[in-house]
Amino acid sequence: MARAPLLQLSGISLTFGGNPVFDDLTLVVQPGDRVALVGRNGSGKSTLMKVMAGLTEADRGTRTVAPGTTVGYMEQDPDLSAYATLGDFAASNLPDGMEYRLAVVAEGLKFDPETPVVTASGGERRRAALAKLLAEAPDLMLLDEPTNHLDIQAIEWLEAEL
Repeated sequence: MARAPLLQLSGISLTFGGNPVFDDLTLVVQPGDRVALVGRNGSGKSTLMKVMAGLTEADRGTRTVAPGTTVGYMEQDPDLSAYATLGDFAASNLPDGMEYRLAVVAEGLKFDPETPVVTASGGERRRAALAKLLAEAPDLMLLDEPTNHLDIQAIEWLEAEL
């Protein structure tokens, strides 16, 4: 018996300023799939991920998420300005009882949750965003350039975790 897809985009079209980003795009993500979007800068990869995450609405087509499926999205440059520390950001909206998961992920990514947001480097911010998403443990993770600003050890840990 075939499994229901976690996410399905059917006939998706989107334009910005009259320029097509994609036209009649169809994409199916099944449980266990690992999908990589590869393309030039400005080709619409981040936009497609935002459509997949439900953050951007397409001009045409349908987005279907399987009932009960949670979708998590890590954007390239998350806004952390509302938080005092990286840990405050990473723990925001975390389901009850998942604090232990955040501690495990923070250790694996080697980031200090007590680091003030205002002094955090790009790599520290990226680690906090990854820790947040991994601790939330969504059914479908959408990672927009997840290894930007990460060192080899963090990349290797992330590969093993995923």
